[in-house]
Amino acid sequence: MSYYLTNSTLPTSPFMTANKKPRLHILPLAFAAVAAPCFAATDWSAIAQADMKFAIEKVRSGHAGSVSGQIDVTAPLEAGARAGMLEAADAKTEQDYNRALVRFINGFGDPHTGIQLKLPTRAWTGVVLDHIDGKFRVIWSEPNWPQPLPPRGAIVQSCDNVWIGTYLKSNVAPFSNHSLEYDTTPSDLARKAMFDIGLGWTPKQCVFQVDGGARQYQLPLRAVADGIGEARIDAVRNRYQAKAKPVGLYRLAADKQWVGMPDFNGGISGDAYTALYPQLAALKHSGWIIFDLRGNGGGDSSWGNRALQALYGAAYGEELGNTATYVKSVIANQPTIDLFRRYAGLPQFAASKAEFEGVAGKLEAALAKGEALAPVDYASREDASALAAKVSRRPGGPRVAAVIDRGCFSSCMNFVQQISSMSDTVILGEPTIGYSPYGEGSQYKLPSGRGAITVPSAIYTAFQATREPFAPTMRYDGNMADDDQLMAWVDATLTRLSAH
Repeated sequence: MSYYLTNSTLPTSPFMTANKKPRLHILPLAFAAVAAPCFAATDWSAIAQADMKFAIEKVRSGHAGSVSGQIDVTAPLEAGARAGMLEAADAKTEQDYNRALVRFINGFGDPHTGIQLKLPTRAWTGVVLDHIDGKFRVIWSEPNWPQPLPPRGAIVQSCDNVWIGTYLKSNVAPFSNHSLEYDTTPSDLARKAMFDIGLGWTPKQCVFQVDGGARQYQLPLRAVADGIGEARIDAVRNRYQAKAKPVGLYRLAADKQWVGMPDFNGGISGDAYTALYPQLAALKHSGWIIFDLRGNGGGDSSWGNRALQALYGAAYGEELGNTATYVKSVIANQPTIDLFRRYAGLPQFAASKAEFEGVAGKLEAALAKGEALAPVDYASREDASALAAKVSRRPGGPRVAAVIDRGCFSSCMNFVQQISSMSDTVILGEPTIGYSPYGEGSQYKLPSGRGAITVPSAIYTAFQATREPFAPTMRYDGNMADDDQLMAWVDATLTRLSAH
């Protein structure tokens, strides 16, 4: 069965998996101690070049995709390294530094390869855009703003004298890890564009189509510290950023139970999940279970798999867990070994202590032989296909549906793979971003001390195509953040399916 821990879990994040026991697929963080060199306070070129060189080397030697020769990593690495060093050498300001590092890391198009540079929202234009029905529209316009703002529903034509689609592609997309071909990317880019986080992508003015005519609005930034406040920005974002209901069991209808799964982070939700499992086990074996996975960016997927064990029994639940991936290889180096040893000693992972120690032992043996990458879990494709066929039919119990969105990633996608192994599972909502075959992120502090990068040290083999989004069986076109409307739609949709 597969357990997946990502950067949101406990000290870090693991993805686990096992044949008889869960195979541990860890996505942990290892901190590399780096002496910070001395730079003149304004020498941004020197700072950027040192950090860029460090980031390039860590991706080249520490990314499982690079070490195993995967073109989705090697190609952006070589192109990004050349462009990144040139851009770093030309850095004159902090913004130049931020843009160079963020552009390089996000060029891999995979959130498992990440960067943390402390870029909080600093200012806002007062409006929020989204991509709806093929148009970029205003979905929020702040009342009582110091200058006139376009009304909600206004259609954006251009910004800073550039067509809006081109503006987003050239000014925002280079700093996003969401590939342009993903269904939700235009929406994601538009939602970010009016918030300043120090990357210089907010427009100064835009032309909007209002009441049948075109009107230009100036969009000067208003600093968060100047009266907007983080709480207000959070309140606005909550109107369109979806998040599952808190971990727990909710009655949707007489034959439908809603299960909140906003994260797989045991440090945050472990107690709630522990209380949930007996409730699931006590349910009658009919009707629907709806897993609400909106905004679940990862963690330890064992929290999800244990829900399946509660519903269908430990044996079948573990088999479902083993359907997500069937080969796992990890970079054999000392930081990764130390990380597994550290996890083996943590009380929250006591049940998996033997598995963690086993992986660490395999990595030590591979390191002693000079092997760069070590297989720590393995099943043949034939065995994996046989298992998939075996578990496709549920042994009784409630039928499963799941609600997914663009925020479901990493161990959340692993859980979707598990429940989708049952042939009658129904997936609802909006598409995710693309599937990543990587995990087990090691974190390294940048030489300047200004932040850190995360590089995945494990690669997984699955039937799922790399970078392919998970698409819903039935798409919801409303606001994914509106619980009442979404849940009413899910209830009606599943009722119709049950009638056929």
